[in-house]
Amino acid sequence: MARPDYYGNPAGLVDEIEVVRALYDAFERRDLDAMLAGFSENAELFLEGTARLAGRTEPYRGHDGLREYLADVDRLWEELVLHVEDYRAVPGSVIVMGHITGRRQGLDVQRAAVWTWKVADGLATSVKAADLGDL
Repeated sequence: MARPDYYGNPAGLVDEIEVVRALYDAFERRDLDAMLAGFSENAELFLEGTARLAGRTEPYRGHDGLREYLADVDRLWEELVLHVEDYRAVPGSVIVMGHITGRRQGLDVQRAAVWTWKVADGLATSVKAADLGDL
């Protein structure tokens, strides 16, 4: 059975989803300029999986934090792919359900994940990743 167009998006929000979708696309290409253009200068990135591997206890903050996060991804992961399965939106927030696949220290990794995004004025102001465990 097909879902109605408004499923997961009762307010019919598209702008917030498009901001987040563009950031996933930019991450897939590892396009730093596109990612910087999509995040506010004071954004907070609570990306605990990679942060923990890097020995960080604080979120990545701002554009410099985004650069640090991407450097940590390059340093710690042989491969890291984010797979989006569904978007849900309410004004100012986008919830993304999906999973990650990757390779680290020669081992394949597959984890279910949910990302919670805050969006304001066409820019992401925060993202939090929740690791839901093995697939």
